[in-house]
Amino acid sequence: MAFDLHRSDGEVIRYGDDARFSFTATGHLVVYDAAGSKTVFSHHSWDRLEEPVPPPTQ
Repeated sequence: MAFDLHRSDGEVIRYGDDARFSFTATGHLVVYDAAGSKTVFSHHSWDRLEEPVPPPTQ
Protein backbone atom coordinates (compact mmCIF):
# COMPACT_ATOMS: atom_id res chain seq x y z
CA MET A 1 0.00 0.00 0.00
CA ALA A 2 1.33 3.44 -0.90
CA PHE A 3 1.70 6.02 1.86
CA ASP A 4 2.68 9.64 2.44
CA LEU A 5 5.23 10.40 5.14
CA HIS A 6 4.60 13.81 6.69
CA ARG A 7 7.81 15.12 8.19
CA SER A 8 7.87 17.50 11.13
CA ASP A 9 9.39 20.24 8.92
CA GLY A 10 6.32 20.16 6.64
CA GLU A 11 7.85 18.11 3.82
CA VAL A 12 5.69 15.26 2.47
CA ILE A 13 7.40 12.24 0.93
CA ARG A 14 5.23 9.91 -1.15
CA TYR A 15 6.16 6.22 -1.24
CA GLY A 16 4.71 3.79 -3.76
CA ASP A 17 3.05 0.40 -3.34
CA ASP A 18 6.41 -1.40 -3.19
CA ALA A 19 7.61 0.50 -0.10
CA ARG A 20 7.19 -0.86 3.42
CA PHE A 21 7.62 0.66 6.87
CA SER A 22 8.08 -0.47 10.45
CA PHE A 23 8.78 1.13 13.80
CA THR A 24 11.59 0.57 16.27
CA ALA A 25 11.01 0.21 20.00
CA THR A 26 12.24 3.79 20.49
CA GLY A 27 9.78 5.31 18.01
CA HIS A 28 12.04 5.60 14.99
CA LEU A 29 10.42 4.99 11.62
CA VAL A 30 12.16 2.61 9.21
CA VAL A 31 11.17 2.81 5.53
CA TYR A 32 12.22 0.27 2.90
CA ASP A 33 11.82 1.47 -0.68
CA ALA A 34 11.10 -0.71 -3.73
CA ALA A 35 14.81 -1.51 -4.15
CA GLY A 36 15.09 -2.61 -0.50
CA SER A 37 17.09 0.43 0.61
CA LYS A 38 16.48 1.33 4.23
CA THR A 39 15.95 4.88 5.55
CA VAL A 40 15.62 5.55 9.28
CA PHE A 41 13.75 8.64 10.48
CA SER A 42 14.27 9.65 14.10
CA HIS A 43 11.19 9.98 16.26
CA HIS A 44 11.59 13.78 16.14
CA SER A 45 11.78 14.05 12.34
CA TRP A 46 8.45 12.58 11.27
CA ASP A 47 4.91 13.56 12.16
CA ARG A 48 2.49 11.05 10.64
CA LEU A 49 1.80 8.51 7.92
CA GLU A 50 -1.30 8.74 5.76
CA GLU A 51 -2.81 6.97 2.83
CA PRO A 52 -2.05 9.15 -0.19
CA VAL A 53 -4.84 11.24 -1.61
CA PRO A 54 -5.26 10.48 -5.31
CA PRO A 55 -4.65 13.40 -7.65
CA PRO A 56 -7.81 15.15 -8.85
CA THR A 57 -9.27 13.85 -12.10
CA GLN A 58 -9.46 16.27 -14.97
